[in-house]
Amino acid sequence: MQARPTPHQAEPGRPSKARPDPTPMRMAVGIGGLATLSGLVTAIFVVPAAAPVTDAATLAPASPVTVTQQRPVVYVQLKPGQTAPPGATVIDAKAPKPITIVTRVAAPAQKTVIVHTTQSGTVVP
Repeated sequence: MQARPTPHQAEPGRPSKARPDPTPMRMAVGIGGLATLSGLVTAIFVVPAAAPVTDAATLAPASPVTVTQQRPVVYVQLKPGQTAPPGATVIDAKAPKPITIVTRVAAPAQKTVIVHTTQSGTVVP
């Protein structure tokens, strides 16, 4: 029984082929990998740090919320002979001060709803 030649050995009677040197391609792939790694590290660490910082007031809320803001009430004491501007509410100085009462009402408890479905999404009663 004859031994079979390995892939690196030439068969008897055939000349061996010259194989290209893999070193330059290995170097190119290695340098390309280092360049890619450098780009990823730069994208992860440098770019977010360079983003402009914004105020918390300019950020939009996560959900739409209606905000009502009352203008501050300015009380002006008129001197004798002065009249209030048109549209102004005149409060008598001897009138009792307004009282604001704040009450909180607890929200009613909500019933938990459990929905059973099959894998296809059909609701099972």
